[in-house]
Amino acid sequence: MFVVLLAGLRRDGAARMRFDLTADRAHTLSPGTKRILSKLDSRVTVRFYCTQADNAMPPALRTYARRIEDLLREYNRRPKANSSLKKLDPKPDSDAEDSARLNGVAGQADWSVRRGQSLPGVVVSLLDEKFALPWLPPQRERLLEYDLSRALARVVNRSRPVIE
Repeated sequence: MFVVLLAGLRRDGAARMRFDLTADRAHTLSPGTKRILSKLDSRVTVRFYCTQADNAMPPALRTYARRIEDLLREYNRRPKANSSLKKLDPKPDSDAEDSARLNGVAGQADWSVRRGQSLPGVVVSLLDEKFALPWLPPQRERLLEYDLSRALARVVNRSRPVIE
């Protein structure tokens, strides 16, 4: 059992509060992720590709996609996070579908994918650097924050190690 209490700064000026009372603090960013976000000096764009139609995905996958989106929104909530989140629905024959293909985000063969259905994928970009997570499998949900933070760190740290 878990409990997450949320409150927000509404348009009327009320205070925003957030408490994560889950046993494993599943809805709280790790110190490493907070450190990466605090060091962003340029605007990072995160594109989240996922079908928006409720009947297009199995319920378990739809719930998982919401979990990914919630985590990405938590990244944007950090005070020093210099990032923007774009949620894109890659419908057939749309600009979002073309963007997903160009960024290497496509459905996984393990799932029964119908035309018009897109499995969750993320692309993190900063200037000309880009890192794609073309498919975020539900089996790696416990590593979701790690995968997203690693993608963010890869585009932020542009220097690549040289093998001699």
